[in-house]
Amino acid sequence: MHASITLTQQGDFAEFLGDLRIIASSIGPERSACVLAVEAADVEGVFAREGPHGGFTPSRTRRPYKAVAFRYDGLSVHRTELPEVPYAFPLIQILGTGHVLVAGSRCGYSKGRAELNASVYTPEGKLTHQLTLGDGIQDIQAARNGEIWVSYFDEGVFGNHGWTEPLGAPGLVCFGLEGQVLWNFTAPDGEAMADCYALNVADDATWACYYTGFPVVRIAPDRTTRTWKNPVTGASALTVSRSHVLHFGGYQEQQSRCTVQRLGAGALTAPRELTLLLPTGEPLTASTAVGRDSILHAFVGTGWYQFDLNELPVW
Repeated sequence: MHASITLTQQGDFAEFLGDLRIIASSIGPERSACVLAVEAADVEGVFAREGPHGGFTPSRTRRPYKAVAFRYDGLSVHRTELPEVPYAFPLIQILGTGHVLVAGSRCGYSKGRAELNASVYTPEGKLTHQLTLGDGIQDIQAARNGEIWVSYFDEGVFGNHGWTEPLGAPGLVCFGLEGQVLWNFTAPDGEAMADCYALNVADDATWACYYTGFPVVRIAPDRTTRTWKNPVTGASALTVSRSHVLHFGGYQEQQSRCTVQRLGAGALTAPRELTLLLPTGEPLTASTAVGRDSILHAFVGTGWYQFDLNELPVW
């Protein structure tokens, strides 16, 4: 059975961006949208690669850039101006306190020391401190209690940029606000996490789906884990309800695939394919997708869209 679902538009960042361009977007612990934006002239420098054929991803830009962080709940917006951001390929989280966390996805290690690749700013834009979150960051999601969950892709797990004992070797690490490691993931089935494809820091647990094998794992607040076998490979986002799991994304032509499955005893069962549509009727294709609790958030251009798995009729 194949069904179509129309996403709900929560807001349009064009209302307050002006001439700024979005360079990072996510969902914070309060379930508000977090976006980082810069002047159009600075976009190229933020994502510039180095080395032959542009193959090397730097940890920092050639020069710091001015950025603006927005926290938007669909009704009101809070703007934080950041005068000097040094990170290439940045990620953003805005905490419940209004503090802004900006991190670079890459982090070098040299002469026994790791770079500081994340900064925390006050709601007014004052830098409070910097920390190291490791290299090869795939995603960052902060919890309501202030924990910072960081997932890593393969280069962060196996080592690059000078790392021989990568901070991201577990594939998923929970940090405190000062950058201290609170917990490292250990695969309950012994199959190590080589690349964390999807992360969902929900209110009652943290969920992840990873290579190899693509099992879905639930990490309870007491750090006990439970896994489900999963036939869906390559998804970049997942959402969860009491009875179901939604995977969005996949390899190549499956980048807009959406599959919903039941949570069985030890495996996900009864797969159902969905077609996600924008309010215009167009299929959801290229986007940044983020799973938080039961809600899939999609950022398309300046639009922010949602679909709540709890609203899917039971079958």
